[in-house]
Amino acid sequence: MTTILVVDDEEDIQPVFLGKFRSKIQQGVYQFRFATNGRAAIEKIRQESDIDLVLLDINMPELDGLSVLAQLPSINPFLGTVIISAYDDMSNIRQAMNRGAFDFICKPIDFADMELTIEKTVHHIRQLRETDHLKLIDALKTRFFDNITHELRTPLTLILSPIQQLIQRYPAPPDLSNGLRNVERHGQQLLQLINQLLDLAKMESGHLTLMQTDGNLSDFVRQIVRAFEPLAQQKGLALSYESQLVSLYAFDTGKLERIVHNLLSNALKFTQQGNINVRVTHHDTGVQLVVADTGMGIVPEKLTYIFNRFYQVEPNNPAHKSEYISNPGTGIGLSLVKELAELMGGRVEVQSVPYGMDQPSGTTFTVNLPLYPTSSDTDGTTSLEPGLPITTPYNISVPVLSQTVSDKGKPLVLVVEDNQELCAFISGELAESCRIMTANDGIEGWEIARNELPDVVLTDIMMSGLDGFELTRRLKANAETDHIAVLMLTAKTAQSSRMEGLQTGADDYIAKPFHLDELKLKLNNLLDRQLKLREHYHDELILSENMVAAESVKDSFVHALNNLIEARLDDSTFGVDELAKEVGMSRRTLHRKLTALVNMPVAVFIRQYRLKRAVQFMRLGNNVSQAAYMVGYESPAHFSTVFKEFFGRTPTDYLSNPNPTRAILNTR
Repeated sequence: MTTILVVDDEEDIQPVFLGKFRSKIQQGVYQFRFATNGRAAIEKIRQESDIDLVLLDINMPELDGLSVLAQLPSINPFLGTVIISAYDDMSNIRQAMNRGAFDFICKPIDFADMELTIEKTVHHIRQLRETDHLKLIDALKTRFFDNITHELRTPLTLILSPIQQLIQRYPAPPDLSNGLRNVERHGQQLLQLINQLLDLAKMESGHLTLMQTDGNLSDFVRQIVRAFEPLAQQKGLALSYESQLVSLYAFDTGKLERIVHNLLSNALKFTQQGNINVRVTHHDTGVQLVVADTGMGIVPEKLTYIFNRFYQVEPNNPAHKSEYISNPGTGIGLSLVKELAELMGGRVEVQSVPYGMDQPSGTTFTVNLPLYPTSSDTDGTTSLEPGLPITTPYNISVPVLSQTVSDKGKPLVLVVEDNQELCAFISGELAESCRIMTANDGIEGWEIARNELPDVVLTDIMMSGLDGFELTRRLKANAETDHIAVLMLTAKTAQSSRMEGLQTGADDYIAKPFHLDELKLKLNNLLDRQLKLREHYHDELILSENMVAAESVKDSFVHALNNLIEARLDDSTFGVDELAKEVGMSRRTLHRKLTALVNMPVAVFIRQYRLKRAVQFMRLGNNVSQAAYMVGYESPAHFSTVFKEFFGRTPTDYLSNPNPTRAILNTR
């Protein structure tokens, strides 16, 4: 609803407006308020903040319209004003327009024209308010980024400094030393992200300034490139540096380092094979920095957006998707490169050949900076050293635990996590109580799960090829693996993600960052629940001769096995191999599956089914020999021996006292 204040000293103006705009008032589009002079209008505007528009006469007693206009900006700068005046008062109308009135209407009033003018003025005022609101939000966002990044730096400093002291001053065992270095490396990575956010906040507020220092620019860039060499070697990439500069230059070390650092981090992230070349040359327009790689390239339609803040390019080469999904980045790096280069008076250009074209793929970033020699003598100058730690966001090679075959009594846990450091950390922490196998992605995890049938799969969600959701769906939809418990571990904390994970069949869910004790507790709960279910189902199968009760195990797989045995019940040649063939599994897989479900070897499972059916046949009036032949035993004597081993009594004794106890059952 639009609230309109009509300021006019004519006594009959109020009923005229209320009559002309009756339908709009009844529809809730307009509401009118009235004042008969300028002083009363000012009081209403001060007291009633919901007024959107003022229809203002000029010639009024006590305080005229022009005087009212002069005061309005200090009271409400977003108040729209339309002047109502006679045709012969054009001088005052011009003054009113110069003082901020949006439009004017001449008397006698054409109310159809007035309604159009009101709509146009209200639309304009709302646009101004929205623009001002967006500016306010943008200012608040910048202030928030600035404040939060400063607040984060203090506790992070108190984490990194003691860690660095521990590493430098106190020798530690390899496992503890590796853990401390992991903490330092990821702390430095977090610090870099905070610093970049801080730079963005300073840029938006106009507080980021240049601080130039004379120094050897060529040597400065060389040191940055050299710091990336170990990471390039780990990826099997050739990293080279060329420079033609022989003079000293005046440049901002912090800004230039961030530009080179971000471009190299980007190149290493998206280059899987080949080389990365960094060149620094001097031109008439200043210094030119080139970073060229043989990575996946960028499709032309996305080149326009790569320097936009928070924009991220998804790989067009399937081989790069794992790296992208594991470490999608923030979309800040290239945006900051462009803004820093422009702050230094330069510009950034990019050329790229995307993967899948006729020529080799790759991307070349060219940064032109107006930097000029200050001296040709580089001797005796103070060396400038880069200060940014090199913690590029892609996975580095770390030792990952495989299955420990010596502890067969421990439960088997499959960890599916594409971040190798996190995978190694989880594996190391769980190795004392579990046998551990690891997979780097969902596809590998699916293959291992089918072959090894672990007790629990601990899986991340965001992975290449096969994500955690799809891996869980496959595990729960396949007869070989549907009994495996799934614990999802992920950075996606939204309720929708939790619901999707549970709907796919996951047994539990834990969010990153997680408390290690909570992870262990959830894992132990799953393992304990599975163990209790196995014991319960095992006892239910053994301690009841009733086949209906035995099938209350409520597992379609067990039910299917019973049906297959029943179909070949009198076939003495039907054993473990034949049952495995019928169910479409290897002998090893069937054994692992059945052991996981009911804690019973396949041979014992077949035997207990046949013996229980024999009891039923004997209760129907068949003698021992007849029952033996009916359940696949060629020798009644052998049948009696097996029956006594299983139930602890002969068939005849059992029929008279059919209450076996756990102590006499030989099923393990």
